[in-house]
Amino acid sequence: MSQYITDIVDQLIKQYKTRDPFELTEALNIFVGYRPFNSLKGFYCVMNRERHIILNDNLSEQEQRLVIAHELGHDRLHQTFAKVSPMKDFQLYDMTSKPEYQANYFAAELLIDDNDVINLAYEGMDYNNIAQLLEVPDDLLSFKLHSLNQKGHKFNIPKNISSRFLGK
Repeated sequence: MSQYITDIVDQLIKQYKTRDPFELTEALNIFVGYRPFNSLKGFYCVMNRERHIILNDNLSEQEQRLVIAHELGHDRLHQTFAKVSPMKDFQLYDMTSKPEYQANYFAAELLIDDNDVINLAYEGMDYNNIAQLLEVPDDLLSFKLHSLNQKGHKFNIPKNISSRFLGK
């Protein structure tokens, strides 16, 4: 499944020439709206054959970018589920749910370029510095390192992925 997700992301980037999840949702005709939720980060749903991503308008721009990338993963991987009921995300990095894990993996593949991580690691940057320089949460970097290891690299993943990282 991991290679399948990587292939989908690579195809999107190649076709639309961008990693920006906002540009991709526009190119894919997915409506993006904002609501003032308390704890809900966002959700993805299909209504009347139209695809929607609704984001919490209290999130920072960086968090919105991460959540929309995650919800775009649901669009590409779980559209059938979303036709039945909205896929709500109160937290990202939920390792107990296969669809949530897959959407997180999709977000990591979309937001983090392989070469950026490889180049920074070979320059001697550690895990936390790479995450900081790439402006991504370290848990998302763990997904990317896992992906790179599946491609033959041997990166040390220094921590378990927290299922409550953005819930703090």
